[in-house]
Amino acid sequence: MRSFKLKTDARPCPKCGNAREFTAQSRQVCEDGCEVWVICYWCGYDPTEGKIGHRVESVMGGTDDNNVLMAVSVWNDELESEKPEKVKS
Repeated sequence: MRSFKLKTDARPCPKCGNAREFTAQSRQVCEDGCEVWVICYWCGYDPTEGKIGHRVESVMGGTDDNNVLMAVSVWNDELESEKPEKVKS
């Protein structure tokens, strides 16, 4: 686990509005594979929870800068896909 603060905003957390402070998580999911993802530092929101294949895959599961940046990119993608579609009038 690694807490960090971004220099620029990510997509804001839908629960609390936080857009800069996150905690990187890592968990071994098989013999030679780990998942890395980020959750909101303030409320713990995780847009990837319960979604298979929506986290960064890493052999070592490190929360180094490269994996964290990829996990933030997944955060942004997940929140973009959660947006309700606009109804055309």
